[in-house]
Amino acid sequence: MTLSKKYSTLIIASLIVSVLALGISYQGSTAETLEFDPTKGAINDLQIQAVFHFTGFGNLSLETFSVFQQDSGFKKGEAVSFKLFGLAGLDKIGLYKLSDKTSQGRIGSVNDPLNNFDIDVRIIQNEQVLHEFKYKGCKIADYKVLTLFDADETYSGKTKFAIVDGFEFSCRGYEPATPLFDEIVLKIKKAHTTSTLELPPGVTWESYESFKSKGFEP
Repeated sequence: MTLSKKYSTLIIASLIVSVLALGISYQGSTAETLEFDPTKGAINDLQIQAVFHFTGFGNLSLETFSVFQQDSGFKKGEAVSFKLFGLAGLDKIGLYKLSDKTSQGRIGSVNDPLNNFDIDVRIIQNEQVLHEFKYKGCKIADYKVLTLFDADETYSGKTKFAIVDGFEFSCRGYEPATPLFDEIVLKIKKAHTTSTLELPPGVTWESYESFKSKGFEP
């Protein structure tokens, strides 16, 4: 990459991350003005949080994605890809610009910060992370706008059209984590007698040996 092209890429990256920051500042108000709150739309009070890490430019945390779909990467040696879907909104304008630049081939090589970022996707319940997926070396592989509706119910005005963003990401790899499980096992390991246990209901000292025998010791 030439110096001028590298400089141009850094300017684009700085502008996009500045827009990402703008989206962050409006993120709360965006959710508040929606008739549907995406952070409370899942059964069992589950929530999806996606945190984007752009090296040298900062992070972007979004909680307005309603669908997280893993497409590949579970099997060893398999390419890693996943999708995020959510209502279109101001908090995603930085990702829109990033998608535009990617589509136009104006991001650059794999070493460019906006073509090689990390994403943490978390499934949260009651402010506790149940399952986390730490994706490494990611880029936007595809982006589509979808309009969801209920046929005649929507056209007759009984329900409303939902304009949804669909982002697909391809990554070099990922690492799964179950922090809540590890926390429970750690508490069991630290407890020496049943009288000193500070564990969730239903967890006993005897559970430790069971966890350990199954290879779950963190």
